[in-house]
Amino acid sequence: MNSTTMQALRIHTYGNQQVLLEEQVPLPHVAEDDVLIEVVCTSVNPVDWKVREGWLAAEGLHQLPLILGWDVAGRVVQMGKQVSGLQIGSPVYAFGDLSRDGAYAQYISVNAALVAKKPRSLSFAEAASVPLTALTAWQAMHQLAEIGPGTEVLIHGASGGVGSFAVQFAKRQGARVSAVASAANHDYLRALGADQVADYRTPDYLKALGQFDVVFDVVDNDAPGIYDALNASGLYISTLKTHELPSRYHFAHERVLVMPDGDQLAHIGTLIDSGEIKLPEIVEMPFAQIAQAHARSETEHVRGKIVIRL
Repeated sequence: MNSTTMQALRIHTYGNQQVLLEEQVPLPHVAEDDVLIEVVCTSVNPVDWKVREGWLAAEGLHQLPLILGWDVAGRVVQMGKQVSGLQIGSPVYAFGDLSRDGAYAQYISVNAALVAKKPRSLSFAEAASVPLTALTAWQAMHQLAEIGPGTEVLIHGASGGVGSFAVQFAKRQGARVSAVASAANHDYLRALGADQVADYRTPDYLKALGQFDVVFDVVDNDAPGIYDALNASGLYISTLKTHELPSRYHFAHERVLVMPDGDQLAHIGTLIDSGEIKLPEIVEMPFAQIAQAHARSETEHVRGKIVIRL
């Protein structure tokens, strides 16, 4: 690595896909507890285009210009002085810190505590599909929800990246899982372990499913009747927004704000390598088509994950 610059896709202002600009930019700074990763693959998550549109702009989390994309699978090419447990050339994957530049670039600098060795059974493309979505599902199903044998769990928006992992994590804890997605995705969800499936296009589809101890609303769309599907002592988990609930509802409400975590990623990787957890389907696209990948993700009807190969 002789160059001091790299190719990256940045935004200088918030807006639509046209604000994504491919540029030559300086290599990232590598602090004492960071690793520099040569990006082989990244992925597109809804947070990418929501940040691009200006979500979180008022919170001062980001400085423009900004490199988007925080999922990464690649190889370690430089390590800070305080880093141990990794080597130059180690194949790794990570969900990077949202407050720093992302992985729509040739290289990304990530705190080593957020990095895990790539699961041996996965290609780089497959590994890049895992971090943000798997961590979101893990933290919702293991840290926020108390799930055990017989717990009734509803996952709304189950066929996407987060939902695909959530179905499996909940089943692994002994839950009875009901999954909501379009009819075309029902066989896919049954293969992941869903006990019953429903099509959100069917009138009163929630009433036919019964009552639940945990509702994980991945799509955050305030579906009519979704609150009535939850037991009074149950838990409603949302992802991107906090809902204002009518006063007649008394169940608990948590919002999962995914946190990068290398240890959790390492554990998830072990489950993947052992065959206990299956990957969501992936659609692979080239770096030159990130704008098209954003447009596809913005439909919010992607099954599994969109992966970008550099």
